[in-house]
Amino acid sequence: MQSQEIRSPVIPVAPFAEKRANHQAEFKNSAKPIGEAAMESRVVELETHLKYIRRDMDEVRSDVKSIKHRLAYSAIGTAVVIGVLAWIANSRFDQLVTLLAHQG
Repeated sequence: MQSQEIRSPVIPVAPFAEKRANHQAEFKNSAKPIGEAAMESRVVELETHLKYIRRDMDEVRSDVKSIKHRLAYSAIGTAVVIGVLAWIANSRFDQLVTLLAHQG
């Protein structure tokens, strides 16, 4: 059997302090990283959409409240009209029976 020697590629390794200094220098040189400007505009757009969604939801809530009140008033009005018609029919029922009795 042949012996195979495993070798890792030789990559020069910079000391940690030097890497950190280089990274901090790059960070200071670029005020905003490449993706941050695009991300910021997306966040602003999402905040704007969220504001519009909240405004629309408030409008829907007020519309639902208005519809509920209208339904309640119309139900009360219908009950009053039916009650008045029932009262009139009950009070005039005797006259209607006598009228029909005299016809025949």
